Amino acid sequence: MKKTWLIVLIGLLAVACVGYAQEDGLGKIDFPNSGSAEAQSAFIDGVRRVHSFEWEDAAESFQEAQRIDPDFVLAYWGEALSHYHDHHFTPTSTDVPAARAALQKLGRTKKERLEKAPTDRERGYLEAVELLYGAGSPKERAVAYSDRMAALWKAYPEDHEAASLYALALMRTNVRGPESLRTDMQSGAIAQMVFRANPDHPGAAHYVIHSYDDPIHAPIALYAAHKYSDIAPSAVHALHMPAHIFVQHGMWDHVVERNVESYDASVARAKRKGLSPTRHSWHALYWLQYAYLQQGQYDKAQECIDEIKTIASRDDATRRIANTVMRMESLQIAESEQWKVQDVETVLAQISGEGEIDERAAAAVLLANGLSAAHTGDLESAVKSRDGLKELTEKMELGAGGREQVEISWLETAAVLAEAEGRHTDSLNLMAEAVRIAETLVPPSGPPGESQTDTPVKPPHELYGQILLANGQAEEALAQYEVSLLRTPNRARSLLGGAQAAEKLGNNDLAMELYGTLVNLGGAGPNLPGRAEAEQYLSTASSEDR
Repeated sequence: MKKTWLIVLIGLLAVACVGYAQEDGLGKIDFPNSGSAEAQSAFIDGVRRVHSFEWEDAAESFQEAQRIDPDFVLAYWGEALSHYHDHHFTPTSTDVPAARAALQKLGRTKKERLEKAPTDRERGYLEAVELLYGAGSPKERAVAYSDRMAALWKAYPEDHEAASLYALALMRTNVRGPESLRTDMQSGAIAQMVFRANPDHPGAAHYVIHSYDDPIHAPIALYAAHKYSDIAPSAVHALHMPAHIFVQHGMWDHVVERNVESYDASVARAKRKGLSPTRHSWHALYWLQYAYLQQGQYDKAQECIDEIKTIASRDDATRRIANTVMRMESLQIAESEQWKVQDVETVLAQISGEGEIDERAAAAVLLANGLSAAHTGDLESAVKSRDGLKELTEKMELGAGGREQVEISWLETAAVLAEAEGRHTDSLNLMAEAVRIAETLVPPSGPPGESQTDTPVKPPHELYGQILLANGQAEEALAQYEVSLLRTPNRARSLLGGAQAAEKLGNNDLAMELYGTLVNLGGAGPNLPGRAEAEQYLSTASSEDR
């Protein structure tokens, strides 16, 4: 009799769970709650997807939990939370109307919604998200949400979800940069605490990476970077995210591996869900191209451009994809030094009030053209690029996102033009100003020029070093290359330039170190800058040692 009832119970549970199968490969969390047993799989998937920034899929999981259990308060909390994007404070990254609509499904008023929370703990989660989407400016709401999550974690110190979501909330109270350093370190410490207690927690690994995503602190996050893609291999973003730390170490083979897998996963997801190819992760393609360029794999880097151009040609392609194509093509020229003079009149004509081309994309094209024109002797085209960049800079308001990137592009183009015209002192003064502005920005956390807080597609310290070295100022050049390598470790052309400067100064130990690092870059390919020169130097130096 007992056996019969057991079989019936198993059957009933199986029937109850039909329609939703919990997904593997999203990590492991423990989130006790008052929702029905039948809705747990969908709810836990939603939380795990939030932790890996799989926002759209997270919302769908929470909606499924609501369908199974319409009284499941935290399912509405989760859907609302899925509309709060990004890792640092960005006013435009939150879809407030969609989040409020999700909460409205639970109840018409805040009071009505809070009264439905079955426990004090769950009420605390709901109160926090009510503050996040309540009254006040985006900054005020971000701080209020963070403070409420801090209080929730204090009240329930063993709650890893409260801790990890507080870590993320804390990070989001500041724009990434010098002002975020303190909160980033606090966020990272909390995430590490959760990560030690649960080595398979997707949010903990993820937030450790974002907290320490700069060249100074990145070593702290290296273990999390190696682990995260194994924790959540079903999440497109989790496959890409470790590349943030690998870039900070110049581990180009690892950057390639992560972004190949991330892009392939995004393609598979789009096919599975019947989505347009415009939903493929062209963010991963940008990173993949950059890593290939650092390896000297120029043909493979070009394949990334060809792939995204196919997407950009679709009728449903967005302006953002088109602008990313322009940045990637400009990056290819700047990194490979395969100079290509273009018709910049078309680019200049498309910069309008409505903005067919955004300012940073236009600046990238103009910079790449200015570099190409100056190096090939087409000074008329170089002048057009310089003047176009100056006009673009002057049109942008002070404090506008990306203005510094555009201004540095103008200064760099003016500098290479001045150098081509024999005005060396002017060139150095322009580059000194370019690096001064660059040092007010945070070091890039990915390919140069991708984010509005980055320097342009040609990092200014590296260009300054090249100009100095070409004029016999090896000591000054080496100083610039060393700063470039501190900000962007293992950049191939900075390694080469630094080695050349050290060699000219007779600093053979440093020259051997830099040349050796260059030729041993992971995945080094046929177009690696200075490869033959480096191998010859190392071979000669080794023979002399013997």
